[in-house]
Amino acid sequence: MTDQDRLSLIQSHVWTLELLGEALVQHDELLECEHNPHLSFRNTSGIHQAIRTISRLAGEQIGKLEKVKGD
Repeated sequence: MTDQDRLSLIQSHVWTLELLGEALVQHDELLECEHNPHLSFRNTSGIHQAIRTISRLAGEQIGKLEKVKGD
């Protein structure tokens, strides 16, 4: 994978994180109007897990870029 490919992948991961963050904010606003804690916990934990996974993947690609740059 080229450096440009890695940068593009990282950009995609970060963009997805922004979308997930926005979804979390909108979800929180929606919950203010509803009273279903089981649904809110499931949805919120799913979004948080997705954010952690994508952050890890982006971090791995950044680590590979730094390793290549250091060689």
